[in-house]
Formats: sequence, C-alpha cells, structure tokens
Amino acid sequence: MGENSQVRVMLWCIPRSVSTAFTKCMSHLDGVQIINEPYVSVYFCGPDRHPFAEDDINKDSDKFHELANAEDVLEGEYPDKKVVFARDMSFGITEKIDMLPKGYRHAFLIRNPTKLFPSWKNMMSKFPKESGKNLFDRSGWMPAKYGFGESLELYEHLVSSGIEKNPVIIDADDLLVNPKSILKQFCERTGIEYTDKLLSWEPTDEVVQTWKSSTMLMKGNKACDYYQTAFSSTSFSTPKPEPNRAELDDDVKACIDAAQPYYDKMYALRVKPEQ
Repeated sequence: MGENSQVRVMLWCIPRSVSTAFTKCMSHLDGVQIINEPYVSVYFCGPDRHPFAEDDINKDSDKFHELANAEDVLEGEYPDKKVVFARDMSFGITEKIDMLPKGYRHAFLIRNPTKLFPSWKNMMSKFPKESGKNLFDRSGWMPAKYGFGESLELYEHLVSSGIEKNPVIIDADDLLVNPKSILKQFCERTGIEYTDKLLSWEPTDEVVQTWKSSTMLMKGNKACDYYQTAFSSTSFSTPKPEPNRAELDDDVKACIDAAQPYYDKMYALRVKPEQ
C-alpha cells in the first residue's frame, strides 16, 4: 500500500465520553491499527508524569513496551494498514503541544457535562485510594480546565496553526441517537471508508487484543473495569436522560458549571445528524 493512501486519524476526547465504545467500533474497519491513549499513559506514568501519579501506579512505567515513546508509536510504520486510528485525552497533550503527531487528521468527541461528570465520579470511586474523597480536587485527577477547556484549547490550536482547518466534532448523544449518520459524516470528513460493520459488533474484548495500549491502562481496567462496559457492548445504545441536578453532589455540580462554557462553544461547531 502506498504511503499516501493510508489514513491516520486522532480522536481527542474527555473521559467518560463514550470514546472506548467509539474506539471498539473503529476496530472493525478493514486493515486498521488502533492506538489507545498513548499520551495519557505518559501523562500519568511517563518520565515527566503528572504529580498525582503514585508509586503503586508508577510500578508499571517500565512496562510500557511499545508505548515508551508516544510519538514513536503514533508515527511508526504500519505498511500493511489502511487506517491508523488513535484515541487519546486532550489534556494529555495540551501542555506539550509540540508533541502532536505528524501526518494525522484530527477530530473531537465531547459529551454533555451534566452526564459526563457523574459518570466520571462513579468511575473514580472504583479506585480504592480515591473512595470517599472529593474526586474533583484540581490538584488530583481533574485537569486544570476540566477536560473540556483542554479540548477547546487544542481545537483552537489546530485551526489557528492550519494543522486542521475544520476539525470534526462529535457529540456523544448525537452519536448514540443516530450512529449511522454521524459515523458516515465522520468517515467522509476524515478520509476513512465507511462500512456498516461499524454499527454492531460482538460482546467480547477479542478485537481489543489487537490494540497498541500500555500495560498500565489494561491492568487498571482489570482492577476497576473502566473500559469494561464498552468492551462488552454490541452497538451504540440509547443515551440516558440528564440526571436531576438537585440530586448531584456539590463537587460534580461545580465541575459541570466550570466546563459548560467550553462545551457550549464546541457543541455549536459539532457535526449534526442528517435528517
């Protein structure tokens, strides 16, 4: 396959935005190589790791294997692949924007903060050392701009620099309500050949075994199941209604309010389902 015929796409996300299901979906493209969260792996366990990463997490830092250098993996040679698809979190790259991988198209996946943050807190409660804490202490797991601000910052950099003049933005609820329309537009705009195989899949993690992913992430999933719902899925499911704000914890409401302006700006630029 000629070098110019290969498509490379980076999907920039926020935790709990249905991105693992989206990545499992993309795993069913013909001739695809999936790269899973290389920058986040380095963010938490690399040589310049985020200060929150504790010793028990850092024990896996020598087991990154192919993800010891995120750029090497992303810009590596995959001569037998038609598509290289990478999923990562925006906050993993925004402080080192010069490390953006070359040769990629860029897209974003966002989700309503009122749905995202309760899910994020529920996921974090599965980590034993985090149980009972205010999980959104900004000196801990939470990015400085709550994940949403980092996505908007990256989006604006891509546009202003000319790297990607009009990045695709997908909202999770639009994807869940009308996956075929959203996926067809996503594929068309990023240069991927669409197939209906993206609409349903087997409820196993067999395809996930082909992903390039750090030991730390997969070991963490076995302990805390943060990927497992997506790994066990068979399609995109109907979105849940917004939770009752009055029933949400104060720390969750604070995160929602801080993230909402960033989300609203990106939501206005999103790909809309075709009628």
